[in-house]
Amino acid sequence: MKRVAVLGSTGSIGIRALDVIRGSDRLAVHSLLCRSNVGLVASQAAEFGPAVTCVVDPPPGSDTRGMVTGADALEAAVDGSDMVLNAIVGSRGLRASLMAMDRGIPLALANKESLVVGGELLRDFLAAGSVVPVDSEHSTVYRCLMGEESPAGRIILTASGGPLRAVPLDDMEDASPADVLAHPTWDMGSRITVDSATMANKGFEVIEAGWLFPGIPVSVLVHPQSVVHSLVRLGDGSWKALLGSPDMRVPIQFALLHPEGRVSRISDDSPLDWGELTFEPLDGRRYPAFAAVIAAGQAGGTAPAVANAADEVAVQAFLEERIPFGAIARVIESVLSTHRRCDVTCLEDVLRADEWARREAAGMTGGKC
Repeated sequence: MKRVAVLGSTGSIGIRALDVIRGSDRLAVHSLLCRSNVGLVASQAAEFGPAVTCVVDPPPGSDTRGMVTGADALEAAVDGSDMVLNAIVGSRGLRASLMAMDRGIPLALANKESLVVGGELLRDFLAAGSVVPVDSEHSTVYRCLMGEESPAGRIILTASGGPLRAVPLDDMEDASPADVLAHPTWDMGSRITVDSATMANKGFEVIEAGWLFPGIPVSVLVHPQSVVHSLVRLGDGSWKALLGSPDMRVPIQFALLHPEGRVSRISDDSPLDWGELTFEPLDGRRYPAFAAVIAAGQAGGTAPAVANAADEVAVQAFLEERIPFGAIARVIESVLSTHRRCDVTCLEDVLRADEWARREAAGMTGGKC
């Protein structure tokens, strides 16, 4: 049995991971960790019987008897596991990835921010083959590259286009949170759903792909049906892809069981279920946040951490209706324009850039850092 530390167990990825573990005779829950949802993590613990249950920031007055809380929670969750599933939301997940690396524990990575803001710090861990991506796009590329001896010529990440893909450009500026959170094909957390609408998320995924698959050019196509989960151009010019109806349990299962393989069937869809499959170029006028994030990735160093922090603050401000939807990209662009890029040599470099960007973005959005 592989004992999995499920970090972010009460989020959308964590819940689906527990569903995969529930149906497997080769996976067990070593630990559960959430940020603050004490009630849900308690019910998960009652079902799965983990060695340790952890809550990082429990609400005042919560019943956390038998749980590890506060600053010790992350270390308690990781220690003793055979694999870490990092499904923590946002840049907070970098510490978990670094902790897995320091302990030599294989990492199933759903927290893309770990590579966006701290890829340089995880370089050796990646080179050792100890990181398996959980994002559906990167899982597809990972699987498509397996067994290929000739170098790949290109990676294309597919994007749904988000819930506002067909909305007139003039109407996007003032789209409401309810409109933006109504994703047409995926059921995700609020931040990633907003990031799908701005396409900032796809920009971060391009940066992530650069760390996971170094040396291979990466581009993006809009594929509204979300059936083709990215493509790889092989050495002979042909294309290789993974297809299926959207279901995050597929890449989660692959990552948790890697490298042993022997996956179980999760989806029973048929090509007849998919309908017409279409592809479109990404419209930069519709998605200015994508270009801002890509520019940050090209700058490297602390710039991606700044873009990510500015995006997190701006998205939260939008969800709280303090700024319009169209302002998210402008906040990212503005914070990046005043940032003095530095190299990333340690975690403190990332944390300083992150803190600075959050202060700048908060000042622009009327929020608190």
